Amino acid sequence: MEKQLLADDLTRYATNLRFRYRRSTETTDPREGGRLRDLNCRGAWIELPERVAKQSDLTLALDTPDGELPLEARVAWTNPGLRAAPYLHGLFFTNVTPERRQRLRVLLADDKSPRAVRLYCRLAAACQRKGVSCPAVASSIRDLSASGVGLRLQEPMAPGTEVCIRTATLVGRIAADAQVVWADPPARLPPGAAYRHGLRFLRLDPLSELPLQALLHGVR
Repeated sequence: MEKQLLADDLTRYATNLRFRYRRSTETTDPREGGRLRDLNCRGAWIELPERVAKQSDLTLALDTPDGELPLEARVAWTNPGLRAAPYLHGLFFTNVTPERRQRLRVLLADDKSPRAVRLYCRLAAACQRKGVSCPAVASSIRDLSASGVGLRLQEPMAPGTEVCIRTATLVGRIAADAQVVWADPPARLPPGAAYRHGLRFLRLDPLSELPLQALLHGVR
């Protein structure tokens, strides 16, 4: 992997590392069973054997070839739709020292085949429900992967809703049929806020494959 990609803190890379963890307020021995699914120097997507509440602080101990790597993190999101382990959580790291950040970069560089899986971004998009006569609505893509997007909308869409989503990037147009997997529940939001949605691609336009891969592999 090129060095500039490893220094890109906005791109997530697939990994499969075990770790131990405990809530930062606990004094008990760390629990076993945590697993990293994607990682960068700012945060991670993880699986846990239990559900941990959003905004909880965790202390992690990653098993790496270079020895144990301690990290502090806060739970940014959970997936409430899962009824059995493993439970999915999103973390952002806190109080990361320069030495630990460098160890994270070395960890990614030592992976024999690091693969970008999620790009955090801000792309204007049009989103239109499929199968009904209604206009496309403005939305914002906040993260992007080969299999789906994280989307912000002014009105919530129920999980299971199928949509067509389109966005223009500097490397080409991306269009796909997608399905809402999870969404923020209807609620009163602060002024200017939007509902978060997670969408899975059902069909990617063939002409969109190259622009999507270019973005995920670091072309800006």
